[in-house]
Amino acid sequence: MALNEVYANGESLNYVVPAATVSGDFVVLGGIVGVAETSAELSADTNYYATLRHIGVFIGTTADAVAVGDAIYLASEATRGTALTTTSTDNELVGYAIEAKGAVAGNVKVRINN
Repeated sequence: MALNEVYANGESLNYVVPAATVSGDFVVLGGIVGVAETSAELSADTNYYATLRHIGVFIGTTADAVAVGDAIYLASEATRGTALTTTSTDNELVGYAIEAKGAVAGNVKVRINN
């Protein structure tokens, strides 16, 4: 066992997040991608915290056509939310589609990018 290990299981960790973060949101914090397991809660240090899950497949929504393996991004230059897109310009990568879907509004299953 490594003596410098901090967490034996780093699949879900607590982070400072935007105040509007709600459970189920994809969240991008720099190079960290996760899905909020909890909604943001105000702490005594005046920051908002939520637990983010780093491993798994999660559902978001998009009107884009998606093929298996397509890169999926948060839409509208956001850093949190469930509205997703296949457009990379000015958007944050959250993961890759595991199922195809047509170009109509609907759900997309995304393996988060960690």
